[in-house]
Amino acid sequence: MARLIPLTALAVVLAFTVQVPKVPTAFAGSETNTAPAANPDAVKSAYESAKELGTADAWNAFLGSYPTGFYADMARAYLKKVGEPAAVTTAPPVAAPTPSNPEPPAVVTAPTPSSARAGERSCSERNALRSEHSREPTKITFVNQSGMYRAIMWIDFDGTLKDYGGLNSGEQLSLDTFRTHPWMIATGPGDCLQIFLPAAEPAIVRLERLAADDGPVRAAPVAQTKKAEKKKAPPPQKLKCAQNYKLKNGECVLIQNCGKNAYRTAEGDCFCKKGYVMRKGKCQWPQDKNGFEVAPWKKGGCSSLQAQCNQGNGGACMKYEENCQVN
Repeated sequence: MARLIPLTALAVVLAFTVQVPKVPTAFAGSETNTAPAANPDAVKSAYESAKELGTADAWNAFLGSYPTGFYADMARAYLKKVGEPAAVTTAPPVAAPTPSNPEPPAVVTAPTPSSARAGERSCSERNALRSEHSREPTKITFVNQSGMYRAIMWIDFDGTLKDYGGLNSGEQLSLDTFRTHPWMIATGPGDCLQIFLPAAEPAIVRLERLAADDGPVRAAPVAQTKKAEKKKAPPPQKLKCAQNYKLKNGECVLIQNCGKNAYRTAEGDCFCKKGYVMRKGKCQWPQDKNGFEVAPWKKGGCSSLQAQCNQGNGGACMKYEENCQVN
C-alpha cells in the first residue's frame, strides 16, 4: 500500500526544497549573473511527494514551485489524467540588479490537450502496417454512415488480417483496443477502403460513402470529326433492376435488407459472408438435423475472441461463449 502524505506536509517539503540562490552583485562593465537552476534532487523529491498524494492540489502545488522542465511536463500530464487542468504559473523570480526597463516574468501555460481523433492511414501502407505492442489501452467506435456494408479487420502483430465482423449501414461497433493496433475498413469482398490508428483517448470514427463505392469513372467518349448519319432512335428499353430492387417511378428501389451476416455489392446484390448459407431469405450458419450450429468456432472473429479470452479479457470470453460455441 502506498504511503499517504498529507497536502500540508507536501507544502512544507516544497517550501524547504525550493530555494533560489542569492545572486552576487554584478561588477561594473560585466554582464549580469543569472541564478543557477534548482537542485535536481530537490525537484525529484518534491515530484515524488506530489505523485504519492496524486491529487490536483498536490500537482498544482508542485507546478507553483517548478513550472518548467521534465518533471513539470509530467505533472501536467498527471493533472490531465485526474481530470483537472494545469494552473497557469509563472517562473520564480531571480534576485538580480533591477534594470532600467525590466522585462515581465515568463508565463508558462498549460499544454493543449490532444484531440480524441483516430489517425487515418492510406491503403497503400497496408503491407507495412502491423500491431506493435499492447501497452496503451484505448477504445475506438466505428459508426457506418456510408449506406454500404463495411467489414472491420484488425491487422495483428504479423501483419495478418483478423476478421471482426462487419457493419451494415446505420450500425456501429465499439472495440477495446490499443494505441498501436491498426484497423482496416474494407468492402464485403475484402478490398481495403480505409485504415485507422486509435487515439490515446476513446475516439469515434464515422464511415462515410467513398468514391470507390460508385465504381470506376468512365472517360467521356471522344467526339467524332465526321458528321454522323442520322439514324432512327431505338425504342426506349425498359429499365431492369438488380436482385433485391424493384422498379418504382422509373427508379430501382431497394426492397429488402441484406441482413446481419451478408454484404451487398455496388449493384445491389446480396451475398452471404464466408461460411454462411441462405435459409428462408436470411444468411445463417449451417445447422445439423437437430438444429445445432455446425463448428460455430469457425465463424469470423472467433479466433480473435478466443485469443483475447485466453489473455483474461472477460468480455471476449462472454462473446466467444455466445457466438462461437455449440448452442
